[in-house]
Amino acid sequence: MLKYLPTLKFAFVHLSILSAILFPSCRNNSYETDISGVELELEIQRFELDLFEVNLDSIAESVDYFYGQYGDFFDLFNFRIIQIGGARQVTYPDYLKSFLTDYLNMQVYLECIRKFPDLKVQEEQLTDAFKRYQVHFPGRETPRIISFISRFNQSIVSADGILGIGLDNYLGAENEFYIRLGIHQYQIDNMYPGKIPSDCMMGWGMTEFEYKDSVDNVLSNMIYHGKMAFFTKMMLPEEADSVIMGFSAAEMNFCRNNESTMWEYLVENKMLFETERMNILKFTGSGPFTRDFTPESPARASVWLGWGIVEEYMRRNQEITLEDLMMDIDFQKILTLSRYNP
Repeated sequence: MLKYLPTLKFAFVHLSILSAILFPSCRNNSYETDISGVELELEIQRFELDLFEVNLDSIAESVDYFYGQYGDFFDLFNFRIIQIGGARQVTYPDYLKSFLTDYLNMQVYLECIRKFPDLKVQEEQLTDAFKRYQVHFPGRETPRIISFISRFNQSIVSADGILGIGLDNYLGAENEFYIRLGIHQYQIDNMYPGKIPSDCMMGWGMTEFEYKDSVDNVLSNMIYHGKMAFFTKMMLPEEADSVIMGFSAAEMNFCRNNESTMWEYLVENKMLFETERMNILKFTGSGPFTRDFTPESPARASVWLGWGIVEEYMRRNQEITLEDLMMDIDFQKILTLSRYNP
C-alpha cells in the first residue's frame, strides 16, 4: 500500500520546467579540477570483437591468447559475467561455443558493433575523468578499461585494476531488445550511450571505496551513495546531475522543488535511522519511484538528498580533501558538520 506525505502539514509542490533556471545543476559547489599537467591516454579494449571473431573450432587453442591479452578480465568474464566456469576446464570450448553461436547473442553483437563502431568519445571522456582521479588520489591505480557483451547480464563490472563496460546495456532506450526482454521502463530509460562515463566512474568509486558502517541504516546509505554521486561529479564536472542520478528532467525538478519536504518527511517519520533492509532499499534502491513520497518522485530521491548533505559538508569544511571524504565512513558526523537544512 502506498503512503503519502500528510497533506495537512505540508505537501509536495509541482512547478514548471522553468524551475530548472531557479535551481542550478550544482548546489553551491565547484567541481573543477586542473588536469593540464596530467599525462594519460586511456584506450578501451574491445574484448567483444576478439571473442566473437574467434575460430569456433579452436577455442581451446585460443585460451592462452585471451589470457595474454585480457589477463584477469578473462576469468572475470567467464566466472562472473556469463557464468560458464574456468577456461581450463574440458567442457569450456563447448560452453563458450554455445554462447557465441546463440542467435540472440549474435544479433546483440551485430547491434553493438553497429551502435559502437568505435569508442573514441567514451575514451576521451574517461581519459579526462581518470586524469582528475589521478590528481585527487595520487598513487592509486588507473584501471584497464575493457568492453564486452554479456546478453544483458552486466552493465559495469569492476575488480582490482579492471573496469568493464557491457555495451549491450547501452544501446538506447528505443532498442527493441529491451522491450522484447520485458525490461522495466525505468531501467530502459538509462540504457543509452551517454550513461557510460558516469556509470563507469560510479562503479569504479564503489569498488575503490566500499560501503562500511557499524550501523547499516537509511541515513548511512543515503550519504554513502551521495558520496558516490559527488565523486562522480568531481570526475565528470560537465555531466548533468540528472545523468549521474539517472533521473528524467521532470524527476530532477521534482527533487529540487521538494527537497525540504522530502527531508522533513524522513525526519518526522524517524526514517533516517531505520535499519530494516526493506526500508533502506525503499529509499535508496532502484525502482519506478519512491514509494513513501509520490508516484512523481524518482526512486533514489533520498540519495539525491544524501548528495546535498555531502555538498554542504564539503562547502562548510573546505580543508577536507576528496580523498578524506571518500575514506570517511562516519556518516553521522558528515550529517552533523554539514548542518544540512534545506
